[in-house]
Amino acid sequence: MPSVFDLPYDVLREIFTRLSAVDVLNFLRISRKLYYPLIDDDSTWYIFCAPYGITDTSVFRKRSFRIIYGRLLHRYGALLGLWCSDYPFKGNIVEFRIVPDKWLRRGEPIIVGDVWEFSSRASAHRPYYPVYLEFMQIGFIPWKKSTLKTANDVQISWHVRSERDLGFLVHNGIPPPWVRMDGDGRLATPSLHVMAPTSLTLELGGWYADQVVVPEMLASAPWYDANRGVPRLPQEADPPPIMENTDRWYIRPTTLQYVPGLQKPAAIAFFPPPNGQQSDVRIPDLHNPPHYFSSEYKAVVPRYYPLRQPMLEGDDPASPQWRPESIEGLWLGDYGVHGTECLFLEYAAEESAIRAWKITGDSHVPRGACSWDLDLRQPASDSSPSRRSYEGRGTLAQRGFRMSEQRPVRITIAERDLIVVSWEQSYNTNYIRYRQQRGRVGDS
Repeated sequence: MPSVFDLPYDVLREIFTRLSAVDVLNFLRISRKLYYPLIDDDSTWYIFCAPYGITDTSVFRKRSFRIIYGRLLHRYGALLGLWCSDYPFKGNIVEFRIVPDKWLRRGEPIIVGDVWEFSSRASAHRPYYPVYLEFMQIGFIPWKKSTLKTANDVQISWHVRSERDLGFLVHNGIPPPWVRMDGDGRLATPSLHVMAPTSLTLELGGWYADQVVVPEMLASAPWYDANRGVPRLPQEADPPPIMENTDRWYIRPTTLQYVPGLQKPAAIAFFPPPNGQQSDVRIPDLHNPPHYFSSEYKAVVPRYYPLRQPMLEGDDPASPQWRPESIEGLWLGDYGVHGTECLFLEYAAEESAIRAWKITGDSHVPRGACSWDLDLRQPASDSSPSRRSYEGRGTLAQRGFRMSEQRPVRITIAERDLIVVSWEQSYNTNYIRYRQQRGRVGDS
């Protein structure tokens, strides 16, 4: 009886281009005759590396595509892109990308993780781009430290590296400034974890129990990227630990605990080094940005969820062909004394609405909340041929997101990449579309 294994070799290879890597391996396991020829054929694995921009093995010290994909990309490739955290009120963003490592690996590509650090200074109604702090690397062991046995092993290293002055951190003379978190192997390190879906949510009790409201991060949110998934690491059912807060110099009767809440998707988390073990840089200083309530939440290990980043070209609002869907994506907004915040703008076609969801927030209107929305069916009376203005609603709240209310606002799409929101208190908030920022550490 004819079998799929009787197909010509070239036809089987073409079939594999339509399968996932896991399906290819499962297929090969049932045929000893085809297993070794196909699993050692680099063209089988080239098709899985190419979507990551990896098309040349020479930069990987002649490792095969099978090694590159199987050891590095299959496990950690899902990290690539943006992730937003559930850190209460402020939130946070990390980004993973593939860049050449010019310092330790002679240009060999690695996966690096950057924390987005936003300015908290008040500005003249102008949002600022974030500063990018590289805090981890994932790559093959550097050639100077590898042996024949470990040459194809992948390691995670932890450090801080940035294009800006790192201030109190020690400059070790390697430009740009960087500081290792592991003391070159002598100190305890943070760790990367994959957290399983859960319905548990963090609750602050005691002193602030009735003074704070924090939205939950749900898979139904328009900013959530359901297509990315999480790294192929064991998923942990227990929630991230609540660390011991040793920095508090006062005693306030507050507690942090996990309680039943709404179902949340799988996520990643960065655990700090174990208590009592020495480490150069503390993870909370990178992932828990300061805000009014941060002393109460400093012990939190936040979960990070995959964040959508539509790369759309904005339409000219003066054009008759302007499309509201061209608004979708990440924007940066100026929030006065709170500094720059990042928002995801959603176009809800069935409701003819545009909503601005906070990815990072503040102690009044936190991350996960809707900052403002507009109704495309309600153009403002002062619309001009060069711009589009609409009536909308903006969210205001007391500190702790208490007594939140909707106030009338006027939202003007002034340019392709500029939106101005006019509040009834006679002040404006400017928003600019986020563009991929070049010139960062590691960029070629």
